Amino acid sequence: MSLLDSANPSSSRDKASRSGMLLSILAATAVLLAALLLLWWHAHQPPPLVGRVTQLWIHPMHTVLQRKDANGVEQLPEAFDQVLVLAQIHLQNQSKQPVILKQLLTNLTLPDGMDSSYAATPTDYDRVFLAYPELASLRTQPLHPDTILQPGASTDGMILSSFQLSADRWKQQRGMHFEIDLKMHPALILTPAVAPILR
Repeated sequence: MSLLDSANPSSSRDKASRSGMLLSILAATAVLLAALLLLWWHAHQPPPLVGRVTQLWIHPMHTVLQRKDANGVEQLPEAFDQVLVLAQIHLQNQSKQPVILKQLLTNLTLPDGMDSSYAATPTDYDRVFLAYPELASLRTQPLHPDTILQPGASTDGMILSSFQLSADRWKQQRGMHFEIDLKMHPALILTPAVAPILR
């Protein structure tokens, strides 16, 4: 150690501190660049699942139920309004991994907010067509949650949803889309490009 160095020990500490700080800045910059590169790569990857709505039917119903009490006395009639939405969907797995469907929803935008309906389960799907035989000609294979689409595979199926709305209230809707939730992937949102057919 020279006489000059021993006379100014803080100078050595400052150099070491600056070197340490420079190494920390370089390491942080490298981590940030790697994260940005990974984010850019992820953003430019095609989505694993693509699809489209190929057909869409809307079936509004107004039902009046006449009930009797235990003594056989007729009660006041009850009115029940609902709108069935039947959508034929085509899906294609364009990734190199299997894609698993998780949940299927129909989302409706109304003036006072969003209304959502899960797709009918296979059992409920069968019941709808038994209860409403006038819809039998529309029946196709339903799209099921837990369906596994292998790489490159495609499938077609129907989503059937029900909204407790009157026909007039339905006309106030401002938009509709279908949400295909996936396991371990972002959801696929499908906005119909086809005009709905009123049944």
